[in-house]
Amino acid sequence: MMKNLLFILLGTCMMLAQNNRFIYEVKYRKDSTSKHITKENYYLDVTKEEIFYYNRMYFINDSLDLHGFKDYRLTSFLTKKKTAPSYQNYEYIGDVNFYKLTGESKQQWTITDSIKNINNFQVQKAITLFGGRSWVAWFSKDIPIPYGPYTFNGLPGLIMELYDTKKNFYFNVIKSEKIPENYRRISLESSVYRAIPVTRKELKKLKLDLYSNPFKYILNGNLTLREGQKLLLEDGTILSKEQLKPAEAKERKKLKAFNNPIELDKAVKYP
Repeated sequence: MMKNLLFILLGTCMMLAQNNRFIYEVKYRKDSTSKHITKENYYLDVTKEEIFYYNRMYFINDSLDLHGFKDYRLTSFLTKKKTAPSYQNYEYIGDVNFYKLTGESKQQWTITDSIKNINNFQVQKAITLFGGRSWVAWFSKDIPIPYGPYTFNGLPGLIMELYDTKKNFYFNVIKSEKIPENYRRISLESSVYRAIPVTRKELKKLKLDLYSNPFKYILNGNLTLREGQKLLLEDGTILSKEQLKPAEAKERKKLKAFNNPIELDKAVKYP
């Protein structure tokens, strides 16, 4: 049944002419000291001119036209013009803004002779060092798209399976579909429009400032809670304005627990 849900094998010309979406099941460990595994779906949209990599929640939000529905939450996402070397990383750190980081992402791949099958596709193994981790990728030359999840790219075929050798992150394609020519990513477009360009150093400082004052965007008046209105946190906690100060220690603990990003060498060291 799984293979019926996955791919219609297209000819090279047809594949390159279409707008395609590849859905990855992503399993990852946010906290390196915990055994808890988070599982989510991410979309890799490959169009004629751009690629987009984003959480499935954005797709649901646009599909239902329910901005702010109860399970909707802001997450970071990536875009890239095919003709440009750089990725645009729109990072959401927990305050009211998106921050835009621009940078190239290149992996030096070693392609091995190892071959296996994934859902009737022959895939080949490649390895690389990236972001302070050792990675294993299985790519398919049958799908001549040189991209994969996150900013992984540069192989002669779609990355269908990817994991780091310590198994903190695991990605695998579970489905593909065509995208209509007139498809719009409304939620992403809104975030792109209001994103603030920053450097890596500036983003690190913003994260440390947020750690020092987790609810500064409300307490400083950048986001207003009307009389009787409460704040819903990502973990489901509901707080009134009067409860924000007492809740800061718990929020700092949560921020500190997010110590295991994909690019481990860019992890912020909180006090």
